[in-house]
Amino acid sequence: MEKKNWADIPSLAGLEMDWEYEPDTPHGKRAYARLDERELARLFDGQRILVKVASADATLTGSLHNICEGGVAIKLDRRISENQAVKVGFFLGTEKIIAGAVVKHVQGQDSSYTAGMKFVGLGRAERQLISGIYAAKVFRHAL
Repeated sequence: MEKKNWADIPSLAGLEMDWEYEPDTPHGKRAYARLDERELARLFDGQRILVKVASADATLTGSLHNICEGGVAIKLDRRISENQAVKVGFFLGTEKIIAGAVVKHVQGQDSSYTAGMKFVGLGRAERQLISGIYAAKVFRHAL
């Protein structure tokens, strides 16, 4: 039997894929793992985490819906505009986080909205704190 080589394989010219391959990551398409409000409540004695959101127009209070090193989702009772720069502030346990963010998307209607925000200029210590909280959740779940 004669060995085949790559030159013996016919060309695939004109063949197109109907999808683009994207490798799976442990977090889906997200760059970071997110902690949702239930997981945060278990880690912080069942308490809802309040968040202040300040924009050029207003200061709102909401609750943390989820968090990761890259950003937050905040539940608000008022709609805010997408693509605007804001400042967010909240406590994770006894640690205060204050960071700039950009509103990437807002979902909801009537008096219930969830705004997804990307952190801008989050400090190294704050990023490590958020990463450490995720690690604590994973460690606690493993026990």
